[in-house]
Parts: sequence; structure tokens; C-alpha cells
Amino acid sequence: MKNTARSYVYWPGLDGDVEQICKSCAACQQQRDAPPHAPLTPWEFPARPWQRLHADFGEYNGKHYLIIVDAYSKWIEVFQLNSTAAKFVISKFREIFARFGLPLQVVTDGGPPFGSHEMKEYFNRNGIIHNITSPYRPKGNGAAENAVKTVKRCIKKACFEGVEIDAAINKMLFNYRNCEQATTGVAPAVALIGRRLRGRLDILRPDVASRVRSKQLVQIERAGGTQREVQRGDNVFIRNYGRDKTKWVEGQVSDQVGPSSFEVNVPHGTVRRHIDQIIKPARASKRYSLTCTSKDTNGDMTSDFDILPEQPVTAQNSEIISGPERKDHSSDVQSVVKDQVEDDKYELASTSPVPVTVERKCHGLRPLRHRLN
Repeated sequence: MKNTARSYVYWPGLDGDVEQICKSCAACQQQRDAPPHAPLTPWEFPARPWQRLHADFGEYNGKHYLIIVDAYSKWIEVFQLNSTAAKFVISKFREIFARFGLPLQVVTDGGPPFGSHEMKEYFNRNGIIHNITSPYRPKGNGAAENAVKTVKRCIKKACFEGVEIDAAINKMLFNYRNCEQATTGVAPAVALIGRRLRGRLDILRPDVASRVRSKQLVQIERAGGTQREVQRGDNVFIRNYGRDKTKWVEGQVSDQVGPSSFEVNVPHGTVRRHIDQIIKPARASKRYSLTCTSKDTNGDMTSDFDILPEQPVTAQNSEIISGPERKDHSSDVQSVVKDQVEDDKYELASTSPVPVTVERKCHGLRPLRHRLN
């Protein structure tokens, strides 16, 4: 119109006058193009998970799906609905809120049933801010719209392949929640619940507990040590770390407070000690001491030694064997200590049919290095 006017007439301000005439025309106003779009204003990123939710409906083959996405973790939930009435939608909201808690804010469009009085009352009772986006503007609820596209794409693939839709949706959600999200760089499962969901591929990864246990077994084997047991009520000696110079203090085990730790009652109270700081009193054993103080055949003083039952010994026949008179006078008789007869005598088990007895105060009895056959 401006070009047509200029081709015939001209006056100052011709373009402005033409524009003013067009703006005052009702038909022109009704058919004008949409204005240039405004700069994009993204939603503020939440400070923590499950703080703001975006919800919308998806429909395919006559079935309706309620799709909810968390703005922080990008976690998606999908519910199939028999009806989009407010009471059915509220029932699904109640189910998911019981699982993850109440959010601070829910963003939806203004279509039914989100704009109903029942939905408004439900959100008000639970302290949830309900934000309704502008109608016929999907960008206002872009997070929910993208989730709807993802779910509908999964349903279409399942129908094409002849797979059960519910199984396909659950499989898609499982893999989606374990994959790193393009925007956040974190898997939705990790962002929302703090861990990845265990899947079949995780069998290929080494079990951390088994790996640590194997390392611990290697450490135990290298450390060595002697296995010792202490029971409740045992009288023991424990290491003393007091100011007095007594190294060991006598006490009684009262309780086991750890795999290798015990509480012991001592005269000054109850203390805790490790098994390495506890010793048992020496047990009384059937040990017979023979102290030889006389000279042997070479003129040297014999040394002290202990004789145990069934210990092989060598005895000088001519001086220490008592009983019936013997004709042989061999220098040594090899035998084994059988038992203690008296305080000063020991009975030897030998091949001789005559019992052999060794007196305590002897100078010719000495232990062998090996047992006789």
C-alpha cells in the first residue's frame, strides 16, 4: 500500500499516515500476522530434587497416560488412566506423592482436569503451588511436553514391533533413569535417589564387597598370628597401662564386646582389652623335674632338665636301676618314662620283663632327642 501511494502522490509523513489507516482497519487487524516471538525465559532450576514437577497428558490409540517429570532430576513417571476425570488424576498424584513426598510446585496447562475445583482444593490442602501455563502454548510446559514425546515414541515402537505396551514403557523408563541426562549430565536415578538402578549388565562389574573381602583375607594371611579363645568368666591376666610398674594385672572376663575385644573386671574396675593384651594363666601340667647335680662319667657337671611322661631317656644301668639283681652291666639303658612312682623315683617302660625304676637324685639320666621305636 505504501508503494502504491508513492507512485501517485507524495507529502511529508505519507508512510506514517498509511500505517495509521491500516491500524484503524478492523479487517486488517484480524488478519495480521503474529508478532515476533519474545526472548526465551527458562524456568529457574530447582535447588533440590522433587521440588517442582511438570505434568501433562499423552494420548495414543484411545488410551490416556498421565506423565510427570521432576524438573531437577528429569525423573519421569507414567500412569495409564481409564479416565481423565479429576478424581482419577488425584489418585495417581496421591500414589506418587506417597512414594517421593510432596513437591513445592506443580506446573500444568489449564485444560481439564487440572483447572477443576477438585484439583485446586487438593493442591491447596497439601500446600502445593499450582502453576497453570498459558493455553495453546506448549513451550510454557516444555519439560512435560518433551516427556510426552518420549513416552509416545516408545508406545509407537512397541505397537510396531508387537510388544506389550506396559512392558515396553517400563523397560524404557528403566534405561532412561540409568542414563546420563543431556541437560544435567547426571542420571535421573542418581539425581533423585542417589544411586544407579541395578540391572543385568551390572553382573559384569566386580562386586565391591567380594573384592574388599578377598583383600582382607590376603591381609589376614600375611599378618599371621595365633588363634586364641577367651570365654566369659575366665580368669586371665591383662596388660596394665597404669602408672604402677606392674606389667600384668589379674582379672576376670565379663563380656565380649567385639570380635577380638573383651571387658575384664579388675580390682580397680572394668577395662576393655584386645585379645593380644590378654593372657591366660599357665595350666598345671604333669611335668617331672629331675635335677642332676653330680658329675657324669667324664667328670663334668650335668645340667638341669625336665622329664615328661613318655619321654625317651637314657639311664646308666650300673647305678640307678633298682629291683632284682641284674647280670648285665651295660653302660646305658634306653627307655621311656612311664610314670612317677614316688617323689624320688620314676618308672621306665623298657623291653626288659623286670620293672625298671629310676631314682630322683641320679646323675646318669638324660633325655633322648628322639623316641624309641
